[in-house]
Amino acid sequence: MSNKKSSPDKIKVFVLNTGGTLGSVGKPLRPAKSASELMEGINVPEELELKLADFKFRQDSSNILHTERLLMARQIAEVYKDYDAFVVMHGTDSMGETAAAFCMFFKLTLQKPLLLVGAQMAKDEPGSDVQLQLSNTFRVAAAFHRYNVAGVYNVCIGDVWDGSRLRKRAESNFQAFYTPGRHPVARIWPNIHFDEGLRFQDPVLAVQDLKIDGILEKRVATFRVSADTPPWVLMDHVQNNRLKGAILECKGAGGIPDREWEDYENGTTYSWIDVIAAATKNGIHIGIISPFEDGRVILGRYELGAEAHEAGAISLESLTPDMADLKFRQAIAMFPTDRDRIQEFISTNITGELLVGAEDIEEFV
Repeated sequence: MSNKKSSPDKIKVFVLNTGGTLGSVGKPLRPAKSASELMEGINVPEELELKLADFKFRQDSSNILHTERLLMARQIAEVYKDYDAFVVMHGTDSMGETAAAFCMFFKLTLQKPLLLVGAQMAKDEPGSDVQLQLSNTFRVAAAFHRYNVAGVYNVCIGDVWDGSRLRKRAESNFQAFYTPGRHPVARIWPNIHFDEGLRFQDPVLAVQDLKIDGILEKRVATFRVSADTPPWVLMDHVQNNRLKGAILECKGAGGIPDREWEDYENGTTYSWIDVIAAATKNGIHIGIISPFEDGRVILGRYELGAEAHEAGAISLESLTPDMADLKFRQAIAMFPTDRDRIQEFISTNITGELLVGAEDIEEFV
């Protein structure tokens, strides 16, 4: 590769420990180990110089709020100019959410590699994957710095995955992560093998400061919708103005059922399509997401999707659930009353979060 750095200086890596299984102790497991304890016995490339830090809210990743992810991003931003790469030790259960958050917080202003790593077992457990995970992550950090790779990535055993589409697929398998519709962007062999999908430094953006877009709408919830799901589970929130946005996991390319249900509590009859219309009228934005790994929401493809679109639904395109949650919250916060701007923002591929290509149809919705 032609863009390799030639500097003999030490590569400076900032390591932020946020908790998770890899640093847990006891029965039941709870995050307790510090970054320095986790690094004991880990093989680190000689060219690296590490700065170890502990996030002040170390905990099980299932318990992390987006506001705490924003604090992590700010902690990285504070030292950004002083380091060449960043490693975040994190629990695996919500690593996809944190990867999506970093992508949306930093966007293209992140012009250095940021690697998230976790483990399926605690460091002290026999057969633990912690040493391999951390050692490989530091090898990747060194290689990515040398070749000017930028962006958010996950290191999982022998693969490196794009953080903008990261999903956990297994609880009892060390190969825990993947990116739906995408192959690994790098592989960890005796040497680090680079593949398609990596993002490299932009010389103009690289000389500018890291910026954080930290605004998110808090009042957003996700519902899994089928013909057997009573629509009042959302209508109650709409009528009580409890939400500003809702994500509906649909069928196919955007199929929301239009079967009518009788709401015995108030003697009315309505469908999920009616709920979308009521929500839209009340200024509550409804996003539609596909449940499938390679799913693309095209609301004009089928009649039910067209009905949802007519009622006010917004396509969340091919976003993964974690990225859809982050990007939709950010879109609503930026454009709280402008449905068209929200759709435009969702449909713009910022850090690689959308699958490329388009359907061969007369009209794209």
